[in-house]
Amino acid sequence: MKMLQRRLSPVYVLAVIYMISIIGRASGSEKYGDCLKYRVGELKPVLLNGDRFCLTEKGYEYCKEFTCPPAACEQPLVTPYNKCLYCTGTCSYGGTVYQVGAGFQCLDGTNRCNCGAKNGVTTTLIAISPGSMCLKTTP
Repeated sequence: MKMLQRRLSPVYVLAVIYMISIIGRASGSEKYGDCLKYRVGELKPVLLNGDRFCLTEKGYEYCKEFTCPPAACEQPLVTPYNKCLYCTGTCSYGGTVYQVGAGFQCLDGTNRCNCGAKNGVTTTLIAISPGSMCLKTTP
C-alpha cells in the first residue's frame, strides 16, 4: 500500500478530480419544447457553424440553437458577441439574415427586434420566460 501512495503525485490526483468534475457537469441536455435545457454551469457542446440564444431561470439555461446562414458577400464580417458572419447592411440573427432597418420577432418569442448597423440588434424590453420562448402554442 505504501508503494502505491508514493507513485501517485498530487498533480495526478488533482487532474483526476478535475476530469471527474468536468464529466459530472457535462451530463447532457434535455429537450424543452423548441429549446435545449442545461443546468447553469454545465458545459454545452461547441457549435461549429451555429450559435445559441439562452435564457436563465431557476438554475437552468434554456437555449435555442440555430445554424448560421451563409454570408452573401465577398468579405463577411463577424462581431465578438455573435458567432455568425454578416455582410455590410445586414444583420445575422437566429439563423436568418435581415436588412438594416428591418423589424422582426426576437428569438425569445415575445419581444420585437430591429436590425441596426454593424450587426447590432435592438429589442423591446418585455419580460420573457423560458415557457414563452420554448413552448409554442398553436392558435
